[in-house]
Amino acid sequence: MKGFPDMGSFLARYFPVFMGTVFMAIFSGSAAVSMAGVTYLRGVDPALKSSYSGAAILVLVAVLVFGNVMIARGYPWATRLVAGYLVCCLLFVVPMIQYDLHLLVYGSALLFPLLGLLLLNSKRHREMRHRLLEIRHLRQAVVAQQKAR
Repeated sequence: MKGFPDMGSFLARYFPVFMGTVFMAIFSGSAAVSMAGVTYLRGVDPALKSSYSGAAILVLVAVLVFGNVMIARGYPWATRLVAGYLVCCLLFVVPMIQYDLHLLVYGSALLFPLLGLLLLNSKRHREMRHRLLEIRHLRQAVVAQQKAR
């Protein structure tokens, strides 16, 4: 890579797959938390259930935002964080089959993390992460050059 890419062409190529992954992760987390309220926490006081759900959503949002910001900053390890988030959502939902949930609700709660993992492993997302790593290295070189002056 010779220099920094054109922002318009970069976003046109990679923004849809990046945002697709973000939305699949959001849907995965929200499906897992809402389904936990009607399955695992069905006998809990509604006020306590609301507190637990709110706390869970705050933690999930913090992990997801941190992971995606670090991906956008060019850190390769952040991909494992987002993948772990999606896998945790999937593994949290799988045992809920015993509660006889509506098939569409349960199926979508399984489908969202799987689609998120598929997008995360897609060729375009891997290419985007590689380009973002190159941009980070260019940014670090510019900062080092400025400090040397």
